[in-house]
Amino acid sequence: MLNSELQLKLKEQKILPILNTTTLSNDIDRLSKYLEKNRSIRYIEVTLRENQSFDIALELQKHFTKHKFGLGSVLTKEDFIKGQDHNFNFFVSPGIVDEVLEINNLLYIPGAETVSEFIYLYKKGYKIIKFFPANLNGEQKKLQSIENILKDIKFIPTGGVNKDNINKYLDLKNVLCVGASNFEEF
Repeated sequence: MLNSELQLKLKEQKILPILNTTTLSNDIDRLSKYLEKNRSIRYIEVTLRENQSFDIALELQKHFTKHKFGLGSVLTKEDFIKGQDHNFNFFVSPGIVDEVLEINNLLYIPGAETVSEFIYLYKKGYKIIKFFPANLNGEQKKLQSIENILKDIKFIPTGGVNKDNINKYLDLKNVLCVGASNFEEF
């Protein structure tokens, strides 16, 4: 159900940088350096893992006006609604958050790791799924083994993506892009 523009842009940029916040100045510096070298990147995920993460995400939106920010580690309906109220462009969860699924939003990317979860989400109308943690759940071999079974689902593998395996993921038909908190490596 993902918004088609967002889906197209993520496919084009191949990497979804995932920023685990530290301090505003450090995060601005880190993103500035990365975006200077990677001008094709437009979409960035900021995780809600720390108390200050939401406030930092708001400031990053103001600072990087040419970029679109999404919230990651969305665990509750309240996280989602608060993000919507502040015009974040997309939302990502590490797993299935049923109360957010019920909102049926075109900007939500739920996470899953098993074939049963993939099918559950597909039946709910979700065709873009964060595959997390990819490195603990079969990596690209798992996605390759199901690409002819679950043909309509595209994945964003996240967790353990590195220089040695990124192209193995990106070569798969069912991978939209990869998510990486170590985005400076690429």
